[in-house]
Amino acid sequence: MLRVKERCGRGPVQATGKWTERILMLPAVYAKAYAKLSSWLWFNEDWNWTGTPIVMYLQNSGKQATKAAVAEGAFWEALARANKGKSLRYVKTFNFDDYDYIPTSIHRTFIGKACPWEIQEAIQLASSIGLIDKTNVEKYCRDNIGVDCGGFVAAYWGEEVPHMVEPNPKFATGISPRSFWADSGTWPDVIRRRRTDFTAIKPGDAAIFFSGVKDNNPDIQAKKGADGEWIAGSGSKAFHIGLVNAIGASSNSITSLEIAESSGAPSIYGGNGVNVRAAQVNGSGTSGSYVYAQVGNDERIYFLAPIPGAGPELPYGFGDES
Repeated sequence: MLRVKERCGRGPVQATGKWTERILMLPAVYAKAYAKLSSWLWFNEDWNWTGTPIVMYLQNSGKQATKAAVAEGAFWEALARANKGKSLRYVKTFNFDDYDYIPTSIHRTFIGKACPWEIQEAIQLASSIGLIDKTNVEKYCRDNIGVDCGGFVAAYWGEEVPHMVEPNPKFATGISPRSFWADSGTWPDVIRRRRTDFTAIKPGDAAIFFSGVKDNNPDIQAKKGADGEWIAGSGSKAFHIGLVNAIGASSNSITSLEIAESSGAPSIYGGNGVNVRAAQVNGSGTSGSYVYAQVGNDERIYFLAPIPGAGPELPYGFGDES
């Protein structure tokens, strides 16, 4: 049983900060929660539950990130105008029209790190100040909002997500795949959570993709030269992270593997963001005691159990979407 944040799902959103115990859902269900997301929009003199699908990949670098940053700037400018010219961008939390908001959560929405309820709150606020409406909201979501690989996994595990009691957690603006795998300073139990038995791998585990594993040791990291380029053969790159959705395994091999992720590749949901797919497993092996699936000539997936107490940050109205 894992904890998730309690949401009422009726009326405009408002974080309660209360916790309840629920069973961890399949990662595929969580991917669909993004892709089929609905939010509260103001039109026809009332709040209306409206489809706001989040189906695009967004990270905090690249052309899409630049476009999203411009949209975020316009968001804060519109909010300042609606707030009698006073900026709210750099405060810890604020109240607007009787609802509490977290600036860090709004920022996360525009850099691919936000969980579904954070996105819903940002969309509701944008609607409140007249920035978006029912005619442009889906395009706005496609152009400016999305989630990247680490953001998706962190939101599913409920890790480093801002709340009113802690609006600026350490890794609010992102956790790298390597940090998930090896940051023992932040997670002292991280080494113990690495999977050492094929049959122990479960849905909800992190699936961390490595390339260039040197000396059969994923902990030897690739290095860069003075020119800033990667040095060939110097070590591995942890380049992607997803979640195990389903697995077939015996005591000495992995026979099938399904991954839920956000990767930038074409998705079953029509965008290039959240997705569920079968990984092409070419073989299995061990690095010392750590098991892996071979998924390409130079690519491996290693597995990591969830952080104790982890649980998905659910959207408001979860279960109401079709």
